[in-house]
Amino acid sequence: MTSHPGRMRVVTSALQAAEMILTDWPIEETEILTAAKHALLSCLEGNLSPGSARFAFIQAAKEAGNYVDEPERGPPTGKAFRWRKLKAQRRA
Repeated sequence: MTSHPGRMRVVTSALQAAEMILTDWPIEETEILTAAKHALLSCLEGNLSPGSARFAFIQAAKEAGNYVDEPERGPPTGKAFRWRKLKAQRRA
C-alpha cells in the first residue's frame, strides 16, 4: 500500500488510513474505494464507528491487491462488548 512495491506499511488509526487512501492509493476510483473514503471520513467526524471504517478500509485494500496481515472480521454489529474483571467473591 505504498508507492514502493514490496514494502509493508502499518496503519494504526483512521487518520492514517484516510491519508493513505486519499493520497497514495494504487488503483483508480471504484465503488468500494469510494465507500471506504466516505466511511473513514465519517469516522473522523465521529459519525461512524472505527470498526466499521476499518472494515471498509480492509475491503478497499484487498480490492487493490494489497496484503492485509490480520484475520478478516465481519462488520461490527453495533453491540459494545467490554471485558471486565470479575471481583472475587468472598466466602462466608
